[in-house]
Order: sequence, then structure tokens, then C-alpha cells
Amino acid sequence: MKNFFNRLPVLLVLSAFLVSSLYALDKAPVELQLISGGQDGKQIQAGLLLTIPQGWHVYAPTPPGEEAAGFEPTLTYEGSSNLQEAKVMWPPSHKTTVQEQLSYVYEGKTLIPLDLTPQQASNPITLNVKVSFLACGEVCVPMEDTLSLVLNPGDKADPTFKMMEENAQEALPLSTLLLIALLGGFILNFMPCVLPVLSLKMMSLIKQSKKDHMNHAKTGFFITGLGILTSFLLLALLTVVLKESGEAFGWGIHFQNPHFLLFVFLVLIAFSASLWGVFEIDLPSGMGTWLISHEGKGKVKDFLSGVFATLLATPCSAPFVGTALSFALARNTSDIFLVFFFLGLGFASPYFLVAGLPHRFIRLPKPGVWMLWVQKMLGGILALTALWIGWILSFHLPLWALGLSIILTLIALSLFWVKHHKKPLLKAWAFATPLFLMAWAFSWVVPGESPLKTVDTLEIWQPFKAEDISTLVKQGKTVFVDATAEWCVTCAVNKRLVLSDPQVAVLLTKPDVVAMRADWTKQDPHITRFLQAHGRYGIPFNIVFGPQQPEGIPLPEILTVSAVTDAFEKAGGGK
Repeated sequence: MKNFFNRLPVLLVLSAFLVSSLYALDKAPVELQLISGGQDGKQIQAGLLLTIPQGWHVYAPTPPGEEAAGFEPTLTYEGSSNLQEAKVMWPPSHKTTVQEQLSYVYEGKTLIPLDLTPQQASNPITLNVKVSFLACGEVCVPMEDTLSLVLNPGDKADPTFKMMEENAQEALPLSTLLLIALLGGFILNFMPCVLPVLSLKMMSLIKQSKKDHMNHAKTGFFITGLGILTSFLLLALLTVVLKESGEAFGWGIHFQNPHFLLFVFLVLIAFSASLWGVFEIDLPSGMGTWLISHEGKGKVKDFLSGVFATLLATPCSAPFVGTALSFALARNTSDIFLVFFFLGLGFASPYFLVAGLPHRFIRLPKPGVWMLWVQKMLGGILALTALWIGWILSFHLPLWALGLSIILTLIALSLFWVKHHKKPLLKAWAFATPLFLMAWAFSWVVPGESPLKTVDTLEIWQPFKAEDISTLVKQGKTVFVDATAEWCVTCAVNKRLVLSDPQVAVLLTKPDVVAMRADWTKQDPHITRFLQAHGRYGIPFNIVFGPQQPEGIPLPEILTVSAVTDAFEKAGGGK
């Protein structure tokens, strides 16, 4: 008993230390604060601010389709008043490895925006948020807390909310973003597969000027521009729907669809043959009569040419387009529509410019024989575009199916040649339509595997495995990821001019460098999620990871040798 009383002070000290430790663990050093985000239209915004000390992290939601360790955080709103709906805008998380398991976490100061819809717009919202999450440092502590805030209509955003939002968007003002989108859309006109569309419209303008139908031709340009704008707004709507549903979205993703590719391939063959003067496709007499009686034949064709140009313009992210899309998709719905509108406006600007110029400012060469040569040249360019899309199709369809589809299309086109040169009474449409449908049907009934595989001149590329990157970096490796596709024109330029450059090739072949190629020619959800995790929604995308830059250094869409070598030096710590 005497020994017990002698040891009692020590036991009391140990007990006090244990209790204080448990209390400290129960109160993990993560500060929570609910702040006002101001009003955005009919929505009222708030923010849950997490201040996470160094050495600690909070587990974030796992992206759809991924499997990761951790504890999913939850927010509930019991006891709130005048609250119809609350939507959590989870910010991008940090992908890492915790105890050799893939995890998504938040670190440092993190703002989780809340988009609130009031039941009565004129009344304040009393917001009660019950927060449950797991905070980890040397130990992991489950945390629960309930925060309250009254949000009045017209309240201004808390300065911290505004600052954190700007930092999340890299402080890029909306006006700058729209200017980037406008410039990016304009540059799309000069993509190899789109330039012939603009050239053909200019040819039609010259032909109309010969017949003194300049006003009619300018109207056609304006309607084509409207077709482009409408198509971009439809793309914006599709993007918003996919984003809200959690589905994977990527710019140019329709070029991974064999049904779309085969349809465009067959249409380009028909267009190029028509430009070479092999035949002319007339609408069926009934449809033609209806369109003429409604003064719509030319207008419908002009509008659809704008739609077709838009479809051809999205095989990859041209300069500035990828930047605009990456920032837009991190913003709200109205900003997404605005950015897509300005992308479309930039793309349609040459058409609107011609439509709006007075006649005296339009200087056109005189029509002549030279136009036939230009027309044949444009037909050749369209044929090369068709050949390029045929090459992409070879990754989706067996060669025998692609060959039979081409043969059926040529037979169908020959019927129009017979009609115009031999038998004017031949009902070409009646026979050609089922042949076209049969040719297109190969993309639906034939298994979508092709024997052709991508072969690169440098035998250094490893298959893309996002989950291996952090492990390789911890081993002291520098990892270079090239997200590319066979349908991406800018990607091909990067490969030819930069990735095959001797200086870059030497870097990629070093023993402490791992080169991964993420081939997005066909839909791959792992690559799509990887792009989105780094704020990108199109290709090309190149990024360098290393011991000094485990988060990665994203490279510009148009690569340069110096950009690649500088990123390697920073990521590898000068090695």
C-alpha cells in the first residue's frame, strides 16, 4: 500500500497526460469556419473553410469510378430554414499515397463552396451544417461539428471567400478568359480539317459575285455563323449535363466514337468527289420543291455547313481552346455557356465579318478558270481529311469492314454520276440511300476491335498507369506523361517537332526517367479522369512529375524543347 501511495503522483501525472492527449486527439487541429459567399443570381453562396495544419490532411471524396482509401466526408443540413436545396462544389483534391494506398485528400487552407437555393428568395437562409470527416496526421481522428450562419439576400461575399475562389481559378478574370476563348475559336478556322470549309464558302462568294447575288451570298455567310454559334451552345449544354451527372467529358470526345467517325468519313468522300466534278448530288424532287417553296434550300445548307465545321473543329484542343475550357469547366454553369459562346463567336468571326462588310470593302478576284483548279485542290484537301479520319477508323474497325463500307459508298456515288451523264430519269436517291445506310451500318454491327496498333519510333513509352506515378516519384524517378490520340493534330505536331527531338529523346531515355503514353484514341475513363484531376478536358496534355514536383508541372499545349527540358530540371531537382 505504501508503494502505491508513493507511485500515486506519477500515476496522476500519467493519467492527466493521457486524458489531455485524448482530448487533443478528439479536437484535431483542423479549424472549421462557415463564411458567406455572396449572391449569384437566384443562388446564395456560402463556403466551408478548412484550415488544416502542416503534416495533417482531411480525406476528400473519391472521384466516380475510382477506388481509393479514406473516409468520405459528409455534409448535412438538419435544422436549416428557408433552404430548398444545397449543392456542395467539392474543390479539386490532392491525389497521394497514404500507407501505400491511393487516397484523395485536402491539405492546407481549403474552401468548399456551397451553392444554396432558398425557398423564398426575399427571406434570409439560416444555414446549419453538420460536418463529418476524418483528419489524419500521425494518428487519424474522426471529427464532427455543427456550424451555423445566417445568410441575407444581397449579402456581400466574405473577403476570404473571394480570395480563395480567385486562387482556385488562378485569379483569371472572366474578361480575360472570354478573350482567350475568342482567340482560340478564331484559330480553329485554320485547323487542317476545317480550313477547306471556310475556303469553300469564299469560293461560293466569288461565284455569287459573278451573278450579282452578293447580298444572297453574304446572308449565307451569316447563317453559317449562326450554325456555328448554335452548335457551340449545344456543346455547352451537353457539357453542363455531363458535368452535373458526373460523367466523363473531354473536348473532341466524339472522335472516339466509330459511328460518328464513319459517318463523317463517308460524307467527306462524297464532298471531295463532288468538288472534283465526278457528280452533283441533287435533293430528291419532293424535298427540293418543299425547300424552294419555303425559301430554305440555301439557308438549310448554309446552317448545316456551320454545324459540320464545328464537328470537324474539335478533334483536339487548338492553342488557347484548352486553356479556356479548363478554366471554364471549373466555374459555374453561366460561365461555361459564356466561354462556349465566345469560342463559337471566335470561330464564326470570319463568316460574320464577311456578312457585315459593305460591298465596297469586299475585294474579290474575278471568276475564271482558276476557280476550277482551286476547287479541285480543295477536293484534294477534303480527300486527305477523309484519309486521316479513315486512319483513325482503322483503330476502331477491321480493315475488311472499312473497305466494304468504302466500296458501297462509291457504288452509291456512281449512281449520281450515271444520272447526270447517262440516265437523267434515274432515281439515284432511291437506290443510293440504302447503300449509304448499309455502308454506315458497319460501325454498328462489326466488333469494334482493330488489328492496327500505334507504333512509335522511340521504344521508350510505357503503358499509362496513373496509380504508379506517386510510387515512381518516391523512388526518385522523373515521370513524363504524354496524353495523346491518333486524331489529335496538335499532338502529331508535338511528337514530330519536340518529342522526337534528339535533346528531348536523350532525356526520355535516361535510366531515372519513366515515359508514359496515355493513348486517348479510344475512350478510356482512366485517362479522362486523369485529365480532369489536373484541370484539363482536352488533349494534347503533357506533364512532368519528379521528386521536387510530385504534384507535376503541366506543359503548354504546343510544346517546345526548352519547356520540356526546364520542366525536367525543376521536377528532378536539377538532375
